[in-house]
Amino acid sequence: MDILPIRKLYILPRLINVSRNSLVKPKGTTGATKMKIMAIIRYNCERGEDSYGYTIWRSLKEYFYIYLTDSDVRNVYHHLKELTDLDYIVRDEGFRSDPTKRCLYQLTERGRSLEDRYSPYLEIVRRSPGSISKY
Repeated sequence: MDILPIRKLYILPRLINVSRNSLVKPKGTTGATKMKIMAIIRYNCERGEDSYGYTIWRSLKEYFYIYLTDSDVRNVYHHLKELTDLDYIVRDEGFRSDPTKRCLYQLTERGRSLEDRYSPYLEIVRRSPGSISKY
């Protein structure tokens, strides 16, 4: 059996003009995960269902196979907060008086205007054979 030598190629960051800071996404960007969340909210609205943080997390697991562990739910809430800060979704504050109620999320007019960006994910959710049971 012939053993081929393994050669390692080292590329120094200064040679390709990349720094650690340039690899970090700027705050307030809307990447694929945020678009998936917006697609889920839109889909739930079409079906007359509510969108809560927990159900959005479960939908991300079911439809897109991301955020699979229980500890990942905090990441979803982080995205929801950023989407709220960007005015793409609104958080229903009507439930604040009752601590047993959950916060409802809905798309704003500005969020609906991004439909061309989240529509590929919306089609994936629409074509999915199963649906999340209401929790």
